[in-house]
Amino acid sequence: LGLTIAIRYSHSWRQFGPKAKEEVKIIEHQMQTLRLMPHLAIALALTFTSRYAGTLLEEDVFQGKELVRSRLLQVLVAGLKAYSTWENIRCLQDCRECTGGMGYMMENRISGLKCDTDVLATFEGDNVVMLQIVGWELLAQYAKQYEEEPLFDLLQNWAESVGDKLRTSFLAFNTDTVYNLAFLLKAVKFHEQFLWSLVARIYYKVMTKKEDFFHAWNSCLYHLASLSLAHTHRVTLEQFSLAVKSCPDQDDQTLLMKFCLLYGTKLVFQERAWYLEHKYLTSVASTRIRNQERC
Repeated sequence: LGLTIAIRYSHSWRQFGPKAKEEVKIIEHQMQTLRLMPHLAIALALTFTSRYAGTLLEEDVFQGKELVRSRLLQVLVAGLKAYSTWENIRCLQDCRECTGGMGYMMENRISGLKCDTDVLATFEGDNVVMLQIVGWELLAQYAKQYEEEPLFDLLQNWAESVGDKLRTSFLAFNTDTVYNLAFLLKAVKFHEQFLWSLVARIYYKVMTKKEDFFHAWNSCLYHLASLSLAHTHRVTLEQFSLAVKSCPDQDDQTLLMKFCLLYGTKLVFQERAWYLEHKYLTSVASTRIRNQERC
């Protein structure tokens, strides 16, 4: 609602512009667009992912499953709760600032929404605790997979990592890569997989030293939280891309694809330092992603 108010206000209010000509709408100012449009892309991604969660819930209820035992649904909902509430707070702050003094007035509702949503970061569980729930289940899945096929799992992870890095190296990189949804999906998947194996290694290393559970768990909480967010980002981007593909109207599909690319670009752009540190991106690729995010 706050985003809708801010975008509509930006389309109606005019300020500055070429000399001796009509002032332009503030939505046409670059910074206004850069601040609001990514939030709209995230809102769309969260909407489609929430629908996916609703579908999983309906299937479990229809099949008579105990929701307490629905691990996939719990992981998805816990991750969405943390991600969406943090994004809600950031979005409303930008909406308030983008509407100037009008956004500060209670009658225009954005300030009231900010007051109501701030508590959501801790309501029904602190967001960091929610991320630990996600991380614990992901770690359990990794351990189970490794126990079943340890050698195959290691080789597969290594092959995927090398393959993904080669796709972005100076030998394989081309100018169209960063504008491709497949590239963005592979990037967020690589981010999640790397953190997944990192957390598992840290946890296993501490446990082999016969440390108690708390110290083993506490030693990898930072990376665990990062893994949980990376997992949620990957799921939301995948669900957004699936929603785009299933859109029946061609014009709507084209528009949704633009926002899907914007969302994926934002996810990679905000972690560009990590990708550069791990040599997944070249400096040239990082620059192109930055330029794409500003388009």
